[in-house]
Amino acid sequence: MKRLSSILLMLVLAGCATTQSLEAAESTEPSFAIRNVRIFDGERVIPSGTIVVRGERIAAVGENLNLSGVTEIIDGQGMTVLPGLIDAHFHLQGPDSYKAALAFGVTTVIDMFGEYSAAAIKTTLTGLAHRAPDEADTLVSLLVTAPKGHGTEYGEFPMPQVTSAKECQEAVDNQLAAGASFVKIIYDAGESWSAQTLPTFGRDVLAACIAAAHAHGVVAVVHAITLRESREAIEAGADGLTHAIVNTRSDPAFAELVSSHKAFVIPTLAVYAGIAGFHNDAAILGDPRLEAYLPPSGLSGLKMTFPPGFGQGVKPALMQENVRQLKASHVPLLAGSDCANPGTAVGATLHQELEMLVSTALTPTEALTAATALPADRFKLSDRGHLAPGLRADLLLVRGDPTTDIQVTRNIISVWKLGKKLDRDTYRAHIQAERQATAKQ
Repeated sequence: MKRLSSILLMLVLAGCATTQSLEAAESTEPSFAIRNVRIFDGERVIPSGTIVVRGERIAAVGENLNLSGVTEIIDGQGMTVLPGLIDAHFHLQGPDSYKAALAFGVTTVIDMFGEYSAAAIKTTLTGLAHRAPDEADTLVSLLVTAPKGHGTEYGEFPMPQVTSAKECQEAVDNQLAAGASFVKIIYDAGESWSAQTLPTFGRDVLAACIAAAHAHGVVAVVHAITLRESREAIEAGADGLTHAIVNTRSDPAFAELVSSHKAFVIPTLAVYAGIAGFHNDAAILGDPRLEAYLPPSGLSGLKMTFPPGFGQGVKPALMQENVRQLKASHVPLLAGSDCANPGTAVGATLHQELEMLVSTALTPTEALTAATALPADRFKLSDRGHLAPGLRADLLLVRGDPTTDIQVTRNIISVWKLGKKLDRDTYRAHIQAERQATAKQ
């Protein structure tokens, strides 16, 4: 019933947009429309329709719209327009990461660990950095872990390291005051991927950290890898898991537990394939639609490998089976690249993740939702992830139909962030020059 009501509301909005003359809208803002285009609005498909943008916002979505007063009209025959992609599991990979993300149609990244200079983040929404027009926006989390726990090996970052439940509220309060928008909690002893056991805290501390986040009304996600850790995280009230179980076969009971708690999972299939020895660089570098837009950092990231012996417990086939169980229990699955781990490249790896989600469990349309509406809804980004009047004009226009062939997301024609079109040709020329200069060094 809720789904039907949502569809009816969208139809009413579309109907209103159809009957209302866009010319009557008193606005001097630049406008454009894409007509005769397939529209994926984040959840459903309009086979042939029109989307109108005025300034930074979507003005109308539907069929048979009155385009009087629209400055520019684009013929979208044979194309699909969809919301800008959202990478639900991202880590900062150098200063050009956000430009690279946008060039691949990723208009928002959810940073799980890596962006720590809260003072440098100019926010208009708590924890949401509205970056330059040629950079993806960033939703920021700071990390909560145990002393010398996972995360601390990456350097002296200002992350809370807690040992008792009574420390959790202050740790979370300080994170949110510093500009974080959600809380990521490490609950991982490293047994599935590390050569040594890592310190972690007990279930009481885990539950206290989650409760502290919920006291502020913010999302609490948990980095847990094994079946036991993942089950305990869900039982403690986690809103989501940042990885699927990678080292052992799960069971339907766990998938039902996640579903009953209305939690989500970000599988991160591509990065674990890389850990297990799959050559992600060949999969991406072999596709000119991706390779041509990779900056030097993306090329080097793809060629990096994990240390010998790292991830010996990772079993990709079991991980895929576990993801299929989650899908069967209707657990929301979100698309995340886990950049900047070895074997990944900002932007490009999210397209690879979409392909792997489809080959594992999802339909192409479900995979598109996993990279648009679902992360927006689950991380409380109410102004994006969907195509509807009043929302941000973060758009991706591709040639072909990604709702039947997920690789079509790579056929990028144009990317808009807040209604401003990215000059991908200039970006491509810039990074090609950078690559040539790097090769000469």
